[in-house]
Formats: sequence, structure tokens, C-alpha cells
Amino acid sequence: MRLSMLLVCALAGSAVADDSAPLVGRGEVIEIHDPPIKPKPINFKPSKAPPYSDAAILSDAWTKAWMLLDVSETGVVTRVKFLKRPGYDLEKIAIKEAFKLRFDPARDNHNQPIRTYVVWPIEWPSAWWLSDFVGTRSAMPPIVGFPPRRMDWYVPCKGSGPMNLDSLHPAYKDCSRPDLSKAAVEAWVNPPVK
Repeated sequence: MRLSMLLVCALAGSAVADDSAPLVGRGEVIEIHDPPIKPKPINFKPSKAPPYSDAAILSDAWTKAWMLLDVSETGVVTRVKFLKRPGYDLEKIAIKEAFKLRFDPARDNHNQPIRTYVVWPIEWPSAWWLSDFVGTRSAMPPIVGFPPRRMDWYVPCKGSGPMNLDSLHPAYKDCSRPDLSKAAVEAWVNPPVK
């Protein structure tokens, strides 16, 4: 069976295909190619922030999970694995959020729905930064200004230099990319039994 893998940047709403070599691990081969018609999330709200754990709030962490989603021909997420774990007790929340997603499935050259792997980010901005600058912890930083960009455009990425300690909430943003080598070694997580 040929499966496609699509790198999806959920916040920007864009998709990028990766035509690198197949990923191999635990008896499976994931062949990477771009489907003619890409899957589209149908119930994802990019303006809504995911729920926070107490550890993420108390640490004032700005973190991100990268997940590999196995999306069926019907657009249902059937299993997931981490390509980057978010830490701060957010793994269970990331898994729950991933299984909530529904897609208009990818389609082949004959317009038939096909099973697809999707790389999906889930971001938790600093809870206190959101409260102070957006006014709520339940919304992502909005798109503002001209040219349009996310309100947090000026927040430095982790590892980019010293913190601005005179800032109200000195924070580093998680600008990480997915670690595709994890696809070969991480275990699949199945949906919770209802």
C-alpha cells in the first residue's frame, strides 16, 4: 500500500510536501510523496488555543508538539505518534486534541480518497503572555498589522539570544520543526477506548 505524507503547517494554513527518502521503522515503510489533492482540516480553529496543563501555566512555558497523524480515507485520525513532545504534562492533551481532528481526506489522481500521514503542530503560547497581550488564554495570537503577521512576531525563538529581562513577560517562543527521524522510532498511540 502506498501512503502519502504531507507536512502541514496548521497555523499558517499552508502545506509543504517533503520528497525525501522513505522513513523505515518497526516493520513499516512510510513512503513520502505529495498527494494530488491534499487533506484539509474541517474542524480545526486556528484562532483557538489548546487547553493548558497546570505545569505549563506555572512554568509559563511556550512550547509545541509535533505529531504524525494517520488519517484514514474517511478523514478520521486513526492513530498518532510524537515527532516532538511538548513537555510540561501536555502529552495527554496533545493526543486528545489530535484525535478530535477531522479532515476532508487526501485524494489520488482519480479523485478517490486515500489514507494519508499528516505532520501536525500543536502550540501552547505562554499562558501569561496570552492573558496580558491577547486578553485570554483560550485564543491564539491574532493576525495583525500590515503586512499581516501574528501578534507574537517579535517574541524571540528559544536559543536565539538573551531574554529581554525588562519585558513584562520575558519569554522564548518554541520555533521548533518536526524531527522526522522520530517517525521511525516512536510508538503509535491508538485512540482512547470509549
